[in-house]
Amino acid sequence: MNAPVMSLTTILAAFVSATAVSATESGPACATALSAPVEFRISHQNSPSSPIHPHLEKVVDLVAQETNGKISLAIFPNAQLGGEMQALEQAAFGQNIIFYTTAGALATAGVPSFSVLNGPFLTGSLEEAQKLEASDIVASMESDLAKNGNLRVLALNWFDSPRSILGHKGYATPDELAGTKMRVPEAPAYLRTFELLKSPPMALPFSELYLALQQGVVDAAEGGIDGMANANLMEVADTVTVTDHFRIFYGFAMSEDLFAALPEPCQKVMADAFATEGASYSAQMDSITTKRIEDLKASGTKFVAADHEAYRQATEGFYTLFPEWPEGLVDQVRAAMK
Repeated sequence: MNAPVMSLTTILAAFVSATAVSATESGPACATALSAPVEFRISHQNSPSSPIHPHLEKVVDLVAQETNGKISLAIFPNAQLGGEMQALEQAAFGQNIIFYTTAGALATAGVPSFSVLNGPFLTGSLEEAQKLEASDIVASMESDLAKNGNLRVLALNWFDSPRSILGHKGYATPDELAGTKMRVPEAPAYLRTFELLKSPPMALPFSELYLALQQGVVDAAEGGIDGMANANLMEVADTVTVTDHFRIFYGFAMSEDLFAALPEPCQKVMADAFATEGASYSAQMDSITTKRIEDLKASGTKFVAADHEAYRQATEGFYTLFPEWPEGLVDQVRAAMK
């Protein structure tokens, strides 16, 4: 795909008559308010064969249909427009890019409170995560992000299934996990969590994990069950401990300057499309993981139930490690899920 990179001036020139629009339906009202078609680029790091890509294609179709073609979206997979942080920086500087992101990445753009959403054992179910994402406390973070980071969150409800631990044996309790060399992504939330669990974290590239498990460089790895199975990791480690330690808040964001310049009905069309498909994607990922577990059990992979309460208590110290968080943030976040 070779979609043109539209300048801010070009895009803004199409945004006219916004205040004059009084139509009740956002799609037709958006089409009326735009004097010329506009195009946005969607960036994500996964392949076109990943589960997320078809849902983005549905977003593209929905927005085009709702706006009678006035807003078109072009998808750039495989990090063609840069990785997550590169895309975030481009958007913050006003570039035409809608990027796939995490709460942890958004926390680096002037709103450190977002990193609380990366905390271990924060949400007990998809329903709790969705309730938190729709809460006033997260809406307040998003408002601060628009002011402080020039970024607008379109939706933050693209949840993968929660993450578990794959190893050569089970780790039903934190005591059993202590001393285990654990491969984790190179991100503060992962490193700090497994340090609290006394499991030395090793930030190896995922591409090296198969050999690392096979050769004993690491004893275990944390990750999503479906993703680890896709990488054939169960060939070299045969036991999954179902800890559900993280359910990552993924979503899409863009330049606040460009979003604010859109007529209000167009803003609603964009946000609604990403939120609708985010909910659909999240439900699909839970179903995919359930089916994957059944298949893995049938092929001989062992599954061990974790003592979630013991793990939660062992990692509670995570929520005291961020002096930059406003007082009472953790209590507010937990209250939002009740």
